[in-house]
Amino acid sequence: MQEAYSACSGEKGIAREPLKKDTGKRELLVRDVMHLGVLTCKVDTPLCEVAQMMTDNKVHCVVVVDEVGEACGVISDLGLLQAYGRDIASMKAEDVLKGCTIAVQPTATVQEAVAEMTAKHVHHLVILGEHPLHRPVGILAASDIVREMAKGCR
Repeated sequence: MQEAYSACSGEKGIAREPLKKDTGKRELLVRDVMHLGVLTCKVDTPLCEVAQMMTDNKVHCVVVVDEVGEACGVISDLGLLQAYGRDIASMKAEDVLKGCTIAVQPTATVQEAVAEMTAKHVHHLVILGEHPLHRPVGILAASDIVREMAKGCR
């Protein structure tokens, strides 16, 4: 079983035991599907800069990190829509920050990641590096999992 980490309260929980498959193949792990590397910003980063980062890099989220580089939230493109019609030039990342970062280790199974995503109603999971610091090393998006599912249809 893998640990799931929530930056909302710093609480750790145990993800469910993965189902055993009769195919003899190993279960797909998060590290097999995730995007390695992650765009980050600080809570005081201007929102215009966050929007430009997302646009320039063609990504759907940016991970907000604290002074030591630990994930403390995620800003998604949907989160940016909260600022639509407002003066984003005067806003900071913290103004639209979704502070509840749901994160898993790269060794978690995709099944465990899907369970976290559906239970918490999130489209992106932050993938954390080794302890003791919870620095982001990648992103797993719902679209990554859907793409993997589509491979099985060919």
